[in-house]
Amino acid sequence: MINSKQESFDFKEYTTELMEKVEIELAAKDLEFYTNKDRMRKCTLVLKDKQYFVQFTFIMTHGTSQLKADISREVESKDDKELHDLKIKIKDLIIDEWEQCVWLEDRQSEELAEDLYKDVHSVENSLRRLINTILFYNLGGDWWEKYMPTHLTKKYNQRNDPYRDRAPSFKNIHTNLLSIDTGDLVTIISFKTYRVKGTNIFSKDDSFIFGFAEPENNIERRKDLHRFQYIMNNLMNDEKSIEGLQKGLTKILQEQMEVDKDFWEDYFAPWFSCNLREFQGKWENFSTDRNHVAHNKLIDNKLYQKFKKSMGDLLTLITEAEDKFSEHLEQEMNNFLEELEEMEESEYRQREADLRELMAEESGVEIRDEDDIIELLQEHINTAFEEIKQDIYYRSELEITYSEPLLKDNDENVFMIVHNAINNSITVDVEPFINAEAAGTSNVKFLVYYNGEYQESFEISYTNGEAEFNEEQGCFMPSILDELDVSALEELETLVHNLLEEKMPEIGEDMASFPCEECQGFAVNISKENEYTVGHCFICGHTNQVGECMKCEEPLDGTEDGFCESCQEFIDKQ
Repeated sequence: MINSKQESFDFKEYTTELMEKVEIELAAKDLEFYTNKDRMRKCTLVLKDKQYFVQFTFIMTHGTSQLKADISREVESKDDKELHDLKIKIKDLIIDEWEQCVWLEDRQSEELAEDLYKDVHSVENSLRRLINTILFYNLGGDWWEKYMPTHLTKKYNQRNDPYRDRAPSFKNIHTNLLSIDTGDLVTIISFKTYRVKGTNIFSKDDSFIFGFAEPENNIERRKDLHRFQYIMNNLMNDEKSIEGLQKGLTKILQEQMEVDKDFWEDYFAPWFSCNLREFQGKWENFSTDRNHVAHNKLIDNKLYQKFKKSMGDLLTLITEAEDKFSEHLEQEMNNFLEELEEMEESEYRQREADLRELMAEESGVEIRDEDDIIELLQEHINTAFEEIKQDIYYRSELEITYSEPLLKDNDENVFMIVHNAINNSITVDVEPFINAEAAGTSNVKFLVYYNGEYQESFEISYTNGEAEFNEEQGCFMPSILDELDVSALEELETLVHNLLEEKMPEIGEDMASFPCEECQGFAVNISKENEYTVGHCFICGHTNQVGECMKCEEPLDGTEDGFCESCQEFIDKQ
């Protein structure tokens, strides 16, 4: 602790009063200061029959005061709940009385991180193993070199060669995915390959011969071919024109392509009990937790339990997929090399891209296509939900899931908050309408539900720009400027925070082991430390009868009055 806010500071009196408060609030006993010096004091106290040592050191240097607290036990353990409660209680009691709190070392947190890192390795390596196994059997041993994009293979090669040089025994093996970043593993399972359509603008077709009636699709192909030739003529005569023509050229070429292999749908979906977006959401949360552990950030018991559960759930999901795939191999060994049915997608619409670009260039009006509108709206939507996640990330009793809406069709549960203790939930559905026409208005409607009951809806919108050709000026002139209105996202955030405060309160660990007499749920408050009355049921709000210690008047984990454990021990010794 740095720089006391108190006008006068008495080291002995301050530390004595502090530890007496700790003794009372943690129901400790046998508090004793056994070393008393001007700048250093040591004491012991007993919590749950375990002795703990606390050393205070007071330092004054260059006008700065420091109070250092060292908390320990002869035999330390990451599972020592009392040690965790003791250090947090001391911190909470004095943090407001000092300008700054600096956490120098926490060996218990380090042990928790070491234990979690084993889970991190298990989850990562399980997915690596599953990816290798499935793609090897479906695509062959060279699937990595044959299908993966250059940005992944280049990253792998740059890392893998030095790693193998450091371990001579493994120089002659292919480590494959061991050098790939955690986030890239999801890129692989969601990867798609593309091929040129059988019928494209370069195809030879007798119906292209002039003088014959042409089907409508051939007329469109002829237009696309002319657009392609126009762009290429510009590039052949002026290489610098690529900057202005790149988007139109890319658009034409993309329209000639179709999905060839969808890795998730073709190779992974049959074995997973969730869809791709759910898995991506879980993996994104895992990656965030992994970075917290890997970067040596502090971990308390609540966060440890949250990480342990989420990593365990994800490992179970991957292990189940691995088991299903293994069973399939046993049953279908002779037929396994047959490819899964390929799903074709038509992802691109015919647009007048060149005209849009010309209108935007001459008029200065932004006329976005469908993809650009979706990207713009997604950016603001992602920011809003990310802010909510960050605001409540510390609450370990909440499970938060967000899947970026594609804004193609109605999407349920794009955002979900589940209270693990009382099983309440807040969900947000999305209903998009995208209109990429000039002067067209696109909107996205958000419907908020609490426990499945509709609460309120919010809507954001984007109006596309429009330009008209001016005969006198000989160019396009603006008629409507584009406009974006996302103010409703702030109202959405406010509603979610209000629902959290009113319906999904922050709950500590002190809940009764007996059920509520009204709803039979195990969520009865027996703590005086929160804002709720003793006996309050967090599920239905009913106030239950809770016993009280007849000596210290603290709540008991039962409905009848009696003595708490500490008081009973005191009485037994008399």
